[in-house]
Amino acid sequence: MNTRLAANLSVLFTTCLLVLSFSFGFHNYSEAQKAIVSDLNQALQQTIMQNSQLWMSQDSLKTYSHLSTLFGNPVSIESYNKDFAEALQFEQLKDKSGIIIHIKNKKIQDEPIAKNNAGQDATKNYLASDTVIWISANLNLPESAQEELGISFQGYANYSKSDVLAIMNKKLTSLFLILTLLSACLSFVLMRRRNAATSVQKEKTSSFGNLTYSYDSACFYKEDGEKLKLTPQQYKIMEMFFLTPSHILARTDICEALWPGKDNADETLNTLIRRLRPLIEENSNLKITTDRGRAYQLEINVP
Repeated sequence: MNTRLAANLSVLFTTCLLVLSFSFGFHNYSEAQKAIVSDLNQALQQTIMQNSQLWMSQDSLKTYSHLSTLFGNPVSIESYNKDFAEALQFEQLKDKSGIIIHIKNKKIQDEPIAKNNAGQDATKNYLASDTVIWISANLNLPESAQEELGISFQGYANYSKSDVLAIMNKKLTSLFLILTLLSACLSFVLMRRRNAATSVQKEKTSSFGNLTYSYDSACFYKEDGEKLKLTPQQYKIMEMFFLTPSHILARTDICEALWPGKDNADETLNTLIRRLRPLIEENSNLKITTDRGRAYQLEINVP
């Protein structure tokens, strides 16, 4: 697989992982919100059962009736309730919760004297439980006979995003985010190699096998566009191989080019070739062979 295709596939894979991580994150966030609502529901039911005698006593009903007359009809009362908070299973919501009591007097026309549902407006961004309705009909109250009161209860929690993140299941989302980061790092490396390979293609080059020599940058590049690291003497020999049409170099020509004036450089040349051979074979499909002991040839290594 060439570098360009690998880089493009890596970017595509990273994008897919990013979309999946956001999808699972959104799904888990929604599930966490549903879990909060479920917790509010069970806490409200438990609290109503504990406080039903207090909230629905004759004195309480008279107070509700008086409030609906005084502030208008309907009226909402928002308050913190200790029993409700303690019934919640999520600790981070206990000090951010409350109960709203909605009161509607069917005998009074719905023209409020003073709007007193500020608590309800304030909770528009809260998570709220289901509404539990309790109807009190035909109550013999001293001040107003045969009144009909409709009373409903609703629990709420003023949650923050951090509260939901603390509740939600983050394992799968975190896994996809980690994979996305790893894939993004791989994409970055492959994109750099692709750009390097593209840059080499724009230069004046000469190729033999899958190794490329750039005249402009005076470097050798491997098939994936990565620069081949050579010592100055190794580079000089490879340059001579590439500039010679037959890719054959006489030992005397190499010695004169690398060690001019040296009487006997045979042993030095042997050492240099011995170290250069594995480097070329490991990074390309080329090899250096000996031609009758008098010359060296660079040729394609056919399996």
